[in-house]
Amino acid sequence: MNLDFTKILDLAINRNASDIHFQTGKKPVIRVAGQLLLVEDAEVFQLMEGTSEFKEYMNEEQYNYYVKNGSTDFAFGYSDDYRFRGNVYRQQGGVSMSLRLIRNRILDFEQLSLPPFFRQMAENYKQGFFLVVGPTGQGKSTSLAAILNHINHNQEQHIITIEDPIEYIIKNEKSIIEQREIGTHASTFQDALRASLRQDPDVIMIGEMRDYETIQTAITLAETGHLVFSTLHTNNSAQTIDRIIDTFPEHKQKQVRIQLASTLTGVVSQRLVPGLDGKLLFAYEQLLVSDAVRNIIRSEKSEQIYNALQTGDQTGMVRLEQCLAQMVKQKKISKEMALNFAVNRELIDVFMNY
Repeated sequence: MNLDFTKILDLAINRNASDIHFQTGKKPVIRVAGQLLLVEDAEVFQLMEGTSEFKEYMNEEQYNYYVKNGSTDFAFGYSDDYRFRGNVYRQQGGVSMSLRLIRNRILDFEQLSLPPFFRQMAENYKQGFFLVVGPTGQGKSTSLAAILNHINHNQEQHIITIEDPIEYIIKNEKSIIEQREIGTHASTFQDALRASLRQDPDVIMIGEMRDYETIQTAITLAETGHLVFSTLHTNNSAQTIDRIIDTFPEHKQKQVRIQLASTLTGVVSQRLVPGLDGKLLFAYEQLLVSDAVRNIIRSEKSEQIYNALQTGDQTGMVRLEQCLAQMVKQKKISKEMALNFAVNRELIDVFMNY
């Protein structure tokens, strides 16, 4: 690895950055607590296609995919404590690369300030479909890694993860862990999921659901007695349910509603919000799938989920705006930041007055 390149990786680690951005002909930029910061004293970055230095970040299949499509995902280990997940891509100014810093040490629920439902999912559920959703870069993979690691340390389970690329490396403790990377160990999510049906899994984690075939297989796995975790890039619970249904052809949507209503156990939409102390804080919306919510899903009235969330305090339901408003009242974040992260900004004042 180029010495100047490793200096930037070390800087990102020391500054507790989440991401690094390299543009050919420019100095690198790191993201710290949500803010982009130019590395003023760094060398101008150069990355030329076809060179050995370019190819060292990816395997042959990833490189060939890049040549054909103009971008590719990859990941690499940096030390015992850190890995980087990346995407290299062509753009108007040349080649660019974005890296996400991943800490190999998996934090537990308390260290991540995750709500109690995450522990409940890990300890009390043996079957079902649980989704962690939210925009890119909001810690979804980290939350799922905490769940899997808790199961791994406390139960005898066979856990299979299907990822693109593998992020956190999890080693066997009480459980058997098998991690499969798309492009390296399997050609597609769909192929890996189909194969998992013959691999005697108890728990399956799908890094991301990208098409209706993958979603259909995930739901089928949950129906047949497995505990399935995955992520979606959606903003809230109602949008998540609509996105899943809308992914399917119209003639299949009624059946999928029935299946989803019977298998979905919960949806957590999470955000990492800059606090008044400069640290990122965990904010979330939490939908626990009760009988009432199952009826809403089956009856094609997903807009009513907002009402279930808003009136469901005693059943553990939490709206994102409710959580953000509470953080403002606790003087953890500013009201301006709460408004920035709210899906429905008007609800911030409503919950502030509760």
